[in-house]
Formats: sequence, C-alpha cells, structure tokens
Amino acid sequence: MSFDPTRVFGAILLAVLAMLSLLAGAAIGLLRTPAPRSTAIIMAFGTGALIQALAMELAFESAQRLLHEAGLSGLSSWLWVAFGFTVGGVLYSLGDRHLEHYGAALRHPALARLYLQRQKHAQSAERLAQLARVELLRALPPEEMEGVLLCVEPLRVSAGTVIFRQGEAGDALYLIDEGAVRVLDAPEATPDASELAQLGTGQSFGEIALLTGAPRTATVVALCDSVLLKIAREPFVELLDCSPRLRQAVETLNSQRILQNVVRRHDAPDAESWQQIALANLQRLSHAEETALMTRQASAGAPLALFLGAMLDGIPESVVIGSTFESLAQFRFTFLVAVFLSNLPEAIASAAGMKRAGFSTRRIATLWGLLVIAGALAAALGNLFLVDASPMLLTLVSAIAGGGILAMVASVMMPEAYVDGGPAVGLATIAGFLCAFLFTLV
Repeated sequence: MSFDPTRVFGAILLAVLAMLSLLAGAAIGLLRTPAPRSTAIIMAFGTGALIQALAMELAFESAQRLLHEAGLSGLSSWLWVAFGFTVGGVLYSLGDRHLEHYGAALRHPALARLYLQRQKHAQSAERLAQLARVELLRALPPEEMEGVLLCVEPLRVSAGTVIFRQGEAGDALYLIDEGAVRVLDAPEATPDASELAQLGTGQSFGEIALLTGAPRTATVVALCDSVLLKIAREPFVELLDCSPRLRQAVETLNSQRILQNVVRRHDAPDAESWQQIALANLQRLSHAEETALMTRQASAGAPLALFLGAMLDGIPESVVIGSTFESLAQFRFTFLVAVFLSNLPEAIASAAGMKRAGFSTRRIATLWGLLVIAGALAAALGNLFLVDASPMLLTLVSAIAGGGILAMVASVMMPEAYVDGGPAVGLATIAGFLCAFLFTLV
C-alpha cells in the first residue's frame, strides 16, 4: 500500500465524475421521466459501451498484465481472469437475489416487475391450493380462476361466532383455512340443536349459495378461533358478467345439482391438475396490481435494501476506476465514459420507479447522494490498496469486479432496455460497443 494524495484524489474525482450521471438521471426521473423508449435506447448504448470496456479494458488488459508482468502462459492468464469474472458474477447474483426479498428489486423497474410477478405467482399458488379443495370451485374452468382470486376475503372468527343461520339468504361460500365449525339443523345455536356435522381445515360450506343465493339450510357456528376464506356472492356475480365462459360453467353446475345439494362433476380435474392449469393461466401484473405491490414493498422498510442493492450495482465500477488510476496521462477513459453512459438511464428508470412506489423526493435524492459518496470511498480504497498490488491480486480483484458488472448488465440493463425499447435496442447496443471500441483504438 502506498499513499499518494494526488493520485488518490484523482481516483476519487474520476469515480465521482462517472457517478454524477446517477444524480442527473435521478433528477430527470423525479422531475420529468423521458419516454421509456428513449431511455431504453440510451441504456442499450451504454450497455454496448460497458460490454466493450469490460472485454478490452478489464479482461484483455488483465490477461496481458499476467502475460507480461507475471510471466504466466496464455491459458493460465485466461483461467485467472475467468475465475475472477465467475466469482464476481456469482457474488452479484447471490447478493441481488438475497436483497430483492427486502425490497431492493424496486431500484430497477424490470427487476421490480419480475420480482412482483413471482410474488403474485407464489401467493396465488398458495391460495389456489386452498381453493382446489372445494369441489364446486374445482368444477369451474381453472383458466378463469384469476378473477375468482380477487373475490377471496380472509375472515377471522372467534369461538362461538355464528357465521350464518338457517333460513338466511345465501351470500357467500366459506373455506376453512384454520380451525373448525359445527353445522346445526336449527335456526339458532341452542344447546339442544341437532348437530349435522363438524368441519375442519380444508373443508368448505355454503357452496350452493355462491351459485344460487338460496336460503341457508343449516346454521354454522365456529367451534374454535378460526380463519375462513370467504367468497362473497355479489363480487362473484359481477365476475360472471365479465366472463361468459365462467357464467356458462356456473349455469351447467346449477343444472347438475342433485338432491343433497352437492355438486359433482365426473369430468372435473383432480385438485393438483386444476391448480396447475389455473396457475398457468395467471395474467401478468396489471398496472394497478404492480403499483399496489410496489407501495407495499416500499412501506416494508426497503430503503436500506435499496441502498445496498444500488451499492452492489455501482461499487465494483468505482473499485475498477480507483485501482487502474495512476495519472491522467496514463488513464484510459473508455471505461469511465461507459459507466457514465450506463448510469444515466439506469438512474432515470430507478428514480421514477421508486417515486411510483411512494418514496419521497428527499429519500430518493439521499439514496443517490450516499451512493456517490460510497463510490468515491470505494475508488479511494481501490487506489490505495490495489494500484501497486501484485499483478495477480490486481487481476483477480479487477476480474471479480468485472464479473459483478457483467452480471448486472445481463440481468438488469439488457432486460430493462429490451422491455421498453424492443428490437431497436440491438442496434443501439452495437453503436455503443463500436463507439467504445473507437475510443480504445484512438
């Protein structure tokens, strides 16, 4: 380790310069978000430039350093670089996957959409597994179950609660998620009332009310503190108006009722198959669903995870800039320009997404400001400890940072650009790559 104040200050200055585009992008995203297609094209251009810089400025030059300074063979040099890139990619992927569970996915709209879609799928899978126990629901088209999921309302009842009475109008179907109920053949839950049955977890009651609204034929009382899933008839009927296929299925079920008021369909799929078909037909998140889930994530303490996720994206770049800076005359600016270009659209999209999730302008500005400070510190430490390090250590650290950056490009920037820009981002990526290549040659 050698401390040269001028050199360290220069590394800090260059890292801050590369990250200033984060602040500019965040400001643009907060004040007036450009058209998604324009942002995507800029991001694709930056992606191409960053890929070229990683290949030439990091991977190739690192291998050359090992060849000429450490005396390694071409294969050994490649193995060192490949090992570093692999480790960096794995570390980034694991860290990103861990942090996204705490809300870090909100920093990138594409990541957020993918993460929230997985959340919706997981929650729906659990709820559909419960609904698949109800024979009546399993007789309905599983392809139409997404709408039914919106009608499901969790209901907690304490022991002794009368859920409904004999003779009342049927207004809902109930599924027992936890607990148990008694079914009585009497209008009131009196001690001398005849008990018809006791139902427990996974069983349902009131099915026919969902189809016809016919009067209740029994009284149902909670045997203990229980959690029920309620499907009210009113929103279910509204759903039928929107789904002719579901209405036809319900009318068929009505015609097939037997005297015991139990619906049976010999051609209905088993519970597991029904659930799989229903899951396969879940639609992508609507705008309203996405906004609601993002707001919920934001209120669950996501700021720290967002900051750590942003550091995961940006710190490797600063380490590379710091570790390779010795003087302005020797410094290659291709990588810095590529980082600057890639940061701008990324910050625009991230700030706009966080604002949509409910974060205040002050909180977003603080996040990006702290990230710039953290990047400056990373560049200073990289310069202090690595600029005079052995070729093998410098190559390994640079390659690990490069692997993290490349994993970020592949998992965040490229999907983000394509979602909003379409096939045109291919040409923009090539343009960015060629421009960076030109800087390398001249």
